[in-house]
Amino acid sequence: MKESPDLRVSDISNTGNFVRLIELFPPSLPVPELASDSQRFDLSLRFERLLNSINSLESLADGFCLPELKDGQRIHLNSVGLASELTRKTGAAIIPTLTLRDSNRQNILGTIAYALFAGIENLLIVRGDPYRDGEGNTAKNVYEIKSVAAAVSSIRRLESHLSNQDRLCIISPINLSRASDPKYLEAIKSREFAGVDLFLAESLFEDLETYFARVEAVRKAGAKLPIVHTIFPLRGYEDAINCIQKFGWQIPDDELHVLKSKGSEYGLEMARRRYQGLLSRKDSAQGACISTRGDPEIARLITL
Repeated sequence: MKESPDLRVSDISNTGNFVRLIELFPPSLPVPELASDSQRFDLSLRFERLLNSINSLESLADGFCLPELKDGQRIHLNSVGLASELTRKTGAAIIPTLTLRDSNRQNILGTIAYALFAGIENLLIVRGDPYRDGEGNTAKNVYEIKSVAAAVSSIRRLESHLSNQDRLCIISPINLSRASDPKYLEAIKSREFAGVDLFLAESLFEDLETYFARVEAVRKAGAKLPIVHTIFPLRGYEDAINCIQKFGWQIPDDELHVLKSKGSEYGLEMARRRYQGLLSRKDSAQGACISTRGDPEIARLITL
């Protein structure tokens, strides 16, 4: 086991350095009802693959995010428990995701208490998009803790009652496309007030000037925390159209046109260009998080 750097992601940003995160998918398997009687799954092997990916990419990242994946047809290893084991084996900064959609208040607080006990230093808290009828799953939406701000307030109160406990770096999503929505801006400020340390913005596809204009609008509205921006490599034209329909992302028409002919090669070029654009604007961008979409080597290709 490598020696832990004992460093929260917010510490990196607070020293003026550009935060580099890589998103890696947690191991998963189908829900029992969808697995055939003959199927067998080796979770240890899948864990080792993830472990090897972290070790091979460690020089490219300050931390690794384990994302929330909304899939009622698959079981994903518990994010906090997985982060604890990965941190123990690698010494890397592993960032688990806690999803308010999936658990009641007692379970969430118990998970947070375990994270603190296990030495987790960073935690991403999301509401989670709701499960909807017709998506082919039977999972239920819980949302007993209804807002990220409420969850963060509970964490900070819990921390205040623990001895010899370092403060968690709490990360919250931010949707810059809603920078002109007064109600949403109030929600962002409430997260800051509750004790969030850093924002993670959703995927960047607009041209950089349009994108940074949204960052400036959020800043003018009072948001002061560092913002790390997500880089999401597209696999081709059909993938881009699906993302537009599913998430409402705005992808420029000229790039959609090139994706038709060049596919994933151009998707990587788009991601690489935006990553370099963030690096060139460190005054406005405090970091980047590369989504590998299940292929860890994508991070290496984007950061070349």
